[in-house]
Amino acid sequence: MTQPRKLRLWWLWWLMGWVLIVGTVNEELQPRVWKAVEIFSNDKAMHCTGYFLLTVWFSGVVRRSRYLVMGASLIAFGGALEIAQGLMHIGRTADWFDFLANSVGVALGLAAASLGLGNWMLWLEKLVRARKA
Repeated sequence: MTQPRKLRLWWLWWLMGWVLIVGTVNEELQPRVWKAVEIFSNDKAMHCTGYFLLTVWFSGVVRRSRYLVMGASLIAFGGALEIAQGLMHIGRTADWFDFLANSVGVALGLAAASLGLGNWMLWLEKLVRARKA
């Protein structure tokens, strides 16, 4: 974990990002815990949105030069979770359309980050710092 840009709370952002990863693993590998499908009527939209948000989150922490590595890592993460779902036999099944939706979410997140949204953590820290002054 290297400190990107000039984030003052980079360690907190990374920690919160890993909490999101653990939450994603929990949600995808447990039998339906939160009944998220009731909130989102479209499972694929939920997958796409979740991975979009993960990508935007981590784009705020990593350097722009590492966006592709981060994106590939998130796509591999989504694929590994789909494989794990298929192997666990607990009522979850591997769905390669979920993997596709995850990958589309990552691609959209990378596009948004590349267009400027990747600096959101810096903006937030500057805003909080300005309000304290």
